[in-house]
Amino acid sequence: MAMNVDDMPLFTMLRQRMSWLSARQNVLAQNVANADTPGFNARDLKPVNFEDVLRTATKSNTASALTTTDPHHIALKSTSSSDFTDIEAPDSAAPPGGNTVSLEQEMIRVADTQAEYQAASNLYAKAIDMMKLAIGH
Repeated sequence: MAMNVDDMPLFTMLRQRMSWLSARQNVLAQNVANADTPGFNARDLKPVNFEDVLRTATKSNTASALTTTDPHHIALKSTSSSDFTDIEAPDSAAPPGGNTVSLEQEMIRVADTQAEYQAASNLYAKAIDMMKLAIGH
């Protein structure tokens, strides 16, 4: 029986993380692009709460959920980028122009997001390599 890598919890969680980081990078890029726009409020994505993901996963009874043959198993479900929440995240108090974007803070967030994406991507690649090794390729 062939197992689809997309159905494996580790890969699902890594794809979810990379999807969130990619969506966050887009929001941060919009902040930087609007740094001089009067009245623009800095935005960010609400972080994904791991407890909520586990709670939702354990309540999932869909056909695509993993089979839990032991009470200690945790079924996981995939989250799409449309499940991410965009929130206001002002970098500073609004000056007279009303713009709350601090380029320094945004560039720090962009660099952190890029580093986290690279780490998740490396972990994904290492997991694929381990799978290849396990099946003898």
